[in-house]
Amino acid sequence: MTKGKFLSTVMIVAVILSIIICSSLSVGAATNQIDYDTVDEYLQSCVENAHIPALSITIVDKDNVLFSGCYGECDDCDTPFVLGSVSKSFTAVCVMQLAEQGKINLGEKISAYLPNAADGDRITISQLLNHTGGLGEHQTLENYHIINKQGEHHYANVNYSLLGKIIEKVSGLSYEEYVTKNIFEPLNLSHTAATQKESVNNGLINGYTDYWGFQLKRSHKYPTSENAWITAPAGYLSSSTNDLGRYLQMYLNGGEDIISKQSIDKMFYGDTVYVEDDVPFWYGYGWATVKEPLSEPVLRHSGLVETGTSCVFIMPESEIGVAITTNVNDYFVTNEMMDRLGWGVILMLLGESPNEIADNEYMLNHLRIDLIMLVVFAIAILPLCFLPRYQKSLKKHKTIRKVFSLVIYHLILPILILLIVPVSFQTPLWVAEAFVPDVFIIVVLSTTLLFATGIVKTIMLISYLTKAKKI
Repeated sequence: MTKGKFLSTVMIVAVILSIIICSSLSVGAATNQIDYDTVDEYLQSCVENAHIPALSITIVDKDNVLFSGCYGECDDCDTPFVLGSVSKSFTAVCVMQLAEQGKINLGEKISAYLPNAADGDRITISQLLNHTGGLGEHQTLENYHIINKQGEHHYANVNYSLLGKIIEKVSGLSYEEYVTKNIFEPLNLSHTAATQKESVNNGLINGYTDYWGFQLKRSHKYPTSENAWITAPAGYLSSSTNDLGRYLQMYLNGGEDIISKQSIDKMFYGDTVYVEDDVPFWYGYGWATVKEPLSEPVLRHSGLVETGTSCVFIMPESEIGVAITTNVNDYFVTNEMMDRLGWGVILMLLGESPNEIADNEYMLNHLRIDLIMLVVFAIAILPLCFLPRYQKSLKKHKTIRKVFSLVIYHLILPILILLIVPVSFQTPLWVAEAFVPDVFIIVVLSTTLLFATGIVKTIMLISYLTKAKKI
């Protein structure tokens, strides 16, 4: 070898070694740039400012727990919380297992498994999984049928309630038995359960619901019937964040012995449907993918029940999973802060600045909402307070004006108040009673007062007109 060739070879080797070393340093820097002490400080501040009674979080990679923390009333990360719709991903995994075994065909109509299913010959298993079968958001197993355009995403718990029934039909086991035997036990999820009894035995944390800015302890509303709006397959599994971290590692490791990597890819990316929202996403089988404006795609699913919220994230490129649970449902204020908190953690893991939650934000937001409710209630109670004045005014005004006032103020107005929730939020009052009970109380109390006062006024007006006629 000539001296020139030797030097050239040495230079090439040096360049290759430099690239390898720089790559290693860059990977190390990327790993080490996540300061979990800063994450902990961020969470402490958010939990305090958002008035969250208890929060648990676990962050994992494929093999290790990178960070775990408990805040407020939560003693440790083995404490179970009710998951809400995060349960749907577990149900989707059960379906994929049975599909791998040839017991379920994802493209088959659900009538093949549930012969008496309403519109069962028009809806496929796949459409139940990604909510594109046209079923309604507030339907149950008692009243479901196609009401929306098929092929479009219309989120509905009943889709996963039906999947739970199909799992039972093809496996010969109850849903609780199947998910325990085929997911919980193989992954050693010892603080995860599908029934209220087992959840309580595992140490299920107390739940809270907001009333006018005050968080009151409330028993968990576990479904007492398979016809409940939220069933176990759709939203009533319980789990700790330690268990959820292990569950997320199953995905990060390609399914381990639970499901195949191909099934995971199918769940995440196979039959996704685009959903236009504040932040657009693609919904697959129990998981949603958010792309923009993030620096890398993030898979996510959140959960909400009457007494708590939860959220799980998977960052496939970074190979990180995040599980967060809380034990309070404050629909208009804390829940929104919880959403920002979850994304704040993800942003920190991506090396970006997190969403901040100001220390006075909770109070100011509740003051605004409480003021609106106070105005509605005041409008309803004032006529009752002024009944004596109304009686005196009967002599001063014409009857037509009085009747017109009664119709507007005590018939049309209370009907409009009753329609605030169903029309403005596209939510039935029975859902409002469970998830925003303070709003429900104000609506029902205000309409009752207006109707009742209208009846009293009508009686007074008729009595006056009868006496005047006699005179």
